[in-house]
Amino acid sequence: MKQQPLIRKIQSEFYGTFEVDESHIYHFPKGIIGFEDEHEYALIQVEGGPFHLLHSLGEQLSFVVLPGNYAAEEYGFRISQNMINLLEIKQPEDVMPFVIVNVIDDQLYANLKAPLIFNKTNHKGAQYIIDEADYPIRHPLTGKGGA
Repeated sequence: MKQQPLIRKIQSEFYGTFEVDESHIYHFPKGIIGFEDEHEYALIQVEGGPFHLLHSLGEQLSFVVLPGNYAAEEYGFRISQNMINLLEIKQPEDVMPFVIVNVIDDQLYANLKAPLIFNKTNHKGAQYIIDEADYPIRHPLTGKGGA
């Protein structure tokens, strides 16, 4: 008999109450930079577009995120062996890179320097600092490429 997925209820001050099943929950072993004590997050796609909400299961903490390919053309990077080991990545197809989106003076910006890496097979995630490429922390989103 197939088991029903575990449903978690999130009460957000900004987004109201919503339910997510365990397939949308990710464990960040090291947290996110500045929020190292928060480890459990729900990744929820926003209806009608490429944006997602990454909401902590423990605190009133959330981020608007965007798949990396929507943020910049030819956005790509190599993941270190340490990150591969931390997230237990077995093959490249398991990886989903997202960037954190910020609003500054009514303009949307994406942090290309420190993406969030999700392993969709084991539901682990981590923030990764890209050293080998000169990506900006504030890359303006212009509406090209879907964003």
